[in-house]
Amino acid sequence: MERRITEEQLTKAILEWLITNNWEIICYDFPQSGTGLSIHPNEELRTTKNKGAIIPDIVAIKNGTVIFFENKDRFVLDDFIKVQDLRDNNDYSNSIQRLLAEFKYSKILYGVGLVHSENAELKTKLHLDKVDFAIFYHGDKTIKIQFDPNKLFK
Repeated sequence: MERRITEEQLTKAILEWLITNNWEIICYDFPQSGTGLSIHPNEELRTTKNKGAIIPDIVAIKNGTVIFFENKDRFVLDDFIKVQDLRDNNDYSNSIQRLLAEFKYSKILYGVGLVHSENAELKTKLHLDKVDFAIFYHGDKTIKIQFDPNKLFK
């Protein structure tokens, strides 16, 4: 029986792949690691201190482009919606600016990293309008770029 790939294994594989491809890792997180950095809604949108906080799975930078990853071991529509909301609204702009204060960047893009399955691939294709990029991890340590219109990973 084949073992299921966890979100932690996925995130570690993407981190290794990004580092190999000369991306600088700003921060990362996976379930129960406690390593991530939270971004919070702008002050005027908050009702309580931590309500609405998001912990990106990976934030990296290369050549002035920052990328935010939401990683999952399967397709989850809510995560695509979360990425779309981060991308299309400025609700987290103050927190993102603080996170990136020491970096020079001109662009921020938001996407997903998923464990490959036929189901995940089919559903991802239906929701590409919500993300700037999508990559798949194939259990053999292979990362395949599913969607990259900005040619980030060329």
